[in-house]
Amino acid sequence: QKKSRVIKEEEKRATAYHEAGHAIVEHFLPTQDPVHQISIIPSGRALGYTLSLPTEDKNSVYKNEMLESIASLLGGRVAEKLMLKDVSAGASNDIQRATEIARKMVTQYGMSDRLGPIVFGTNHDEVFLGKDFSNGRNYSEKIASEIDDEIHSIVTGAFATAERILTEHMEQMKFIAEYLVGREVMDRDQFLAVFEEGATFEKLDAIKEEKAQKSKRENEEKRRKAAEEEAAKAAEPQFIDTEDKSGGNKPDDSAGA
Repeated sequence: QKKSRVIKEEEKRATAYHEAGHAIVEHFLPTQDPVHQISIIPSGRALGYTLSLPTEDKNSVYKNEMLESIASLLGGRVAEKLMLKDVSAGASNDIQRATEIARKMVTQYGMSDRLGPIVFGTNHDEVFLGKDFSNGRNYSEKIASEIDDEIHSIVTGAFATAERILTEHMEQMKFIAEYLVGREVMDRDQFLAVFEEGATFEKLDAIKEEKAQKSKRENEEKRRKAAEEEAAKAAEPQFIDTEDKSGGNKPDDSAGA
């Protein structure tokens, strides 16, 4: 029983460092969306998550943003490497997504300086005579090797970017991870406070408590206003319409005279 508890605690701490890595890298890359919440509460197959929300609608995605997205995706793996001196399979989806972005940059978007603005392969999403011709290859083995080299260069370059950021902010990463181990969730205001001088667990807890009290006051105010509106409505005079709307004629008193 004790061994099971220790393993669970180690996994929790590993997840905390993984998510802290994502959040910090994303925070320090200017094209990435603001971090709004970090959690190590398991949800489905995920052991945790870092939630980032856009501040505006985007119609186009540029090369630098894609490079920084790859670095953000690799932040969790880099954090594991730096802090745990080991890596887990939990980053497999992040690596898959990072590699896919890099591949599209090279083969679909013409963003490779080495290979130029060329589309490699076809992607018609057609099925003809039972054969799927999507993603057909129209280039040589030599070009295929160069494509692989370019993808590798993009991903490893992004990995180095994430590693530089996390190395520079090692103390904040430790702080965030340990806070998550104890509290499990960190919101945006708490996250930003970590990068201010003199951040403590107590300060972050006070931020949470202050927001909870503010929310409580706002809810009480809403209930008070709703009660006042109901009372005012109940106090309004009630008018009873006594007009005969049957359409019939009133009896003529002179008829019997």
